[in-house]
Amino acid sequence: MPLRRIPHSEDCVRNDREKGFSVQRCFLILLVLVATACQAAADLSPGGAGDTAVLTIPTLAPDEIRLGQTVYTQQCASCHGVNLEGQPDWKLPNEDGSFRAPPHDASGHTWHHGDQTLLDAVRLGGARLQPLNVVSAMPAYGELLSEAEMTAVLVYIKSTWPKDLQLYQWEATLREQTQETE
Repeated sequence: MPLRRIPHSEDCVRNDREKGFSVQRCFLILLVLVATACQAAADLSPGGAGDTAVLTIPTLAPDEIRLGQTVYTQQCASCHGVNLEGQPDWKLPNEDGSFRAPPHDASGHTWHHGDQTLLDAVRLGGARLQPLNVVSAMPAYGELLSEAEMTAVLVYIKSTWPKDLQLYQWEATLREQTQETE
């Protein structure tokens, strides 16, 4: 029985090159992927990069929820619905090109946005969309409501979402805050 030749390391490297990769290259790619994942996880933590704390949703204060529900009922429910359901066919534009009031419950897109974006929407109303050539009939509440009232409305809306959506929205808030500081 003939002896089988043990491949020399140069043979292995040549075979790897013919296949388009090397052990070192695979290791480096894996190392970069792991490092990127670790950095992304650190950046999402409450303290930012390097903090190993677990991401937790801020507690929604009951008194803020009550105030927010009162203000929402008085100022927002006529368009966005008593149960935060929005207007029917909210994704379709009206005849004048404006968009209908979206829902603020879990079926809408409110939870996709960070706090600053949502507060700006309340503060500036449809005017914030004019640079994008989007027509919105939403009034600006910046001079009608206090910052505390606008924040309370947002807290009330968040209180109606399931925890996973609250977490997603909190992550969006943290991403916005990170972008503002860069």
